[in-house]
Amino acid sequence: MRQEEADICIAGAGMAGLCAAVAALEAGATVLVIEKGSRSGGSMWLSHGLIWTFTDKAQLRHEVPDGNAALQDIVVDRLTGSHDWLQKRGIDLEPEMEFQSFGRGRMANPAQMAPALVKRVAELGGRILFQTGLQTLLSTNGDVTGIVAFDEHGAVEITAGSVILATGGFQGNAELVSRHITPHADRIYLRANPWSTGDAFLSATEIGAAVTPHMDKFYGHALPAPPARFNQFEFLNVTQRYGPMAVALNLNGKRFVDESAGTGEEALNLAIATQPQATAIYIVDATIANTPGPLGILAKVAIERARDSGAPIIEAPTLALLAEGLRAWGVPPDVALHSLQEYNSAVQSDAFGGLLPPRSKNAWPIKIAPFTAMVMRAGITFTCGGLQTDLDMRVLRRAATTSNLSLVRADMSELRLTAMPNLYAAGCDVGGISTGGYIGGLATALVTGRIAGESAASNARRR
Repeated sequence: MRQEEADICIAGAGMAGLCAAVAALEAGATVLVIEKGSRSGGSMWLSHGLIWTFTDKAQLRHEVPDGNAALQDIVVDRLTGSHDWLQKRGIDLEPEMEFQSFGRGRMANPAQMAPALVKRVAELGGRILFQTGLQTLLSTNGDVTGIVAFDEHGAVEITAGSVILATGGFQGNAELVSRHITPHADRIYLRANPWSTGDAFLSATEIGAAVTPHMDKFYGHALPAPPARFNQFEFLNVTQRYGPMAVALNLNGKRFVDESAGTGEEALNLAIATQPQATAIYIVDATIANTPGPLGILAKVAIERARDSGAPIIEAPTLALLAEGLRAWGVPPDVALHSLQEYNSAVQSDAFGGLLPPRSKNAWPIKIAPFTAMVMRAGITFTCGGLQTDLDMRVLRRAATTSNLSLVRADMSELRLTAMPNLYAAGCDVGGISTGGYIGGLATALVTGRIAGESAASNARRR
């Protein structure tokens, strides 16, 4: 078996892994990064580039109540300084801007950011091995000592004083998605790079790493169902962010969730994944079609972009005719029409409070022709459950860590957290931060990547 050696080995050259590499190199460590894919940047390269998070922690707790509050606070508290850190390393950032009504952030160009970070890694003497994927973590008496990876030539053993896992979650692994998230894994879109298949999660749990609650949660957006055709660089173009303004029906013709819950379309998308065939139908009227979505794009513009991709769309001058048109998609017209009429009646009357499922926001009736319906499929960008870490991004050992459920009532003397020596995680491999809501994926990757790199370098110096 071929041999490599470094102070720190990082699995993954996405946003989190590259930030960890730069931070560790600047702290004086030697760094070897392995990347399963053929390029750097991971799913960051496919994003719109806004590095944002919440401005108010109280609102964060309200919108994402089940997350690890201490880890969430780190993302919020360290984002501004991390923006400055990026800019000093050659990343072009626009001035700080508000994001919707609850966040702040700075826009970057992913096509500039990834190469700039790779360049900084090279300037500092770091190496990146592409098309090299993590297979196994090496350990001796419970201490992580390196990894075994595979490339086109076979196995390579990398001995390292510290290992950082930044492989991007397990959304590309059908078996893990089926086990933890939805039985309809074969029906959902992978709205991300194709390389994040749970390599970190599987290798770490194999040697005893602790995992977080909420393994069934993920972040993503629904996308137009087949026969729509688009590539990975068109995800943003065809995403239908007006979902929280629409009425969503499942294939049985019934509403199944408060479409407007959460901070965007993420909660709706999460619910779609568990519906029959991971499918829903978004229905809007002319008023909603001419209303801007969360990023300022008119719903009708998003619909036309989807139409250009071949999305299944129908329009009708009445709700009755629209419901009849849904028959072609296997939806019972009478049930669909009843659902729409019940919704309209409720939001236009005092019965609104009794609507089930409820409608907490955007309680607009579907009443102005023309009416439009589109078939949507859930899309998964990254998983929210994952490895349990402490605030230094050290992965915790299951056998020496007590329960992390939020309602544990044990005495403090009975609780403990124990790190696995030399093992760290960053980005989506750290679980428990977003938990179905969304506090900013790029911000989380940036902040946790920096911390993991600094912590791993400090650990390597002590060895």
